[in-house]
Amino acid sequence: MYLLPLLLAAFLPTAIATNTTPLILTTAPNIPALPPSTTAILTTLGHTIKTPITRSNSFVFRNLTSLSPTSSTSYLLDIACRDYDFASYGLEIKSDGSKEIFRVGRGGIEQGERIAIGEGPVELRVLKAREFYEVRGGFNPLDLLKNPMILIAVVGLAFVFGMPYLLDNMDPEMKKEFEEQQKKGIIGSGASGANPLQNFDMAAWMAGKTAGGGSQAQDEGTSAKARKRA
Repeated sequence: MYLLPLLLAAFLPTAIATNTTPLILTTAPNIPALPPSTTAILTTLGHTIKTPITRSNSFVFRNLTSLSPTSSTSYLLDIACRDYDFASYGLEIKSDGSKEIFRVGRGGIEQGERIAIGEGPVELRVLKAREFYEVRGGFNPLDLLKNPMILIAVVGLAFVFGMPYLLDNMDPEMKKEFEEQQKKGIIGSGASGANPLQNFDMAAWMAGKTAGGGSQAQDEGTSAKARKRA
């Protein structure tokens, strides 16, 4: 009588383990060995299952069953990796032990078709490799030409070395006319170029300004006294 419950308790975990197919997750062959800290995480409401990476660069979940004997349980599958970003997946485990996996986008929206999981491994998709260091760019001569100061200097040098060449190849009559216009401009600027401030008497202007201000104040005082007498 007492031996039957003990035998059932001893063989029940073995029977459950043999009936449930383990979930094996692998990466693409071109992905190198992942760091030992990489972990696969199954998350559902109030329940989390984690498994570390194996030497074969895969993840193995054993004895995955539905939390409810009458309904299915949905999990969110994430891969926590230092060197790569993996796509997120959804895993649904039905009450009979069958499993389906599908892609999950932002906000938990299901993407793509559901794939029934058998005894074979499921390949996980790697989105991109993480880059922790920015590659320093080399010297590029074209970057110097994008500098405004360099462009101004280049244009100035072009005018300095290009103008004599243009004058030498200019038509003689046009060259003569150009030289006459330059002479007229220099002579005109020299004749009318006297600075009017050179003959300005600052002391006389200040004295007149002070005297004018004093007489104006005196007139205002006289008018004020006349108003009081009136």
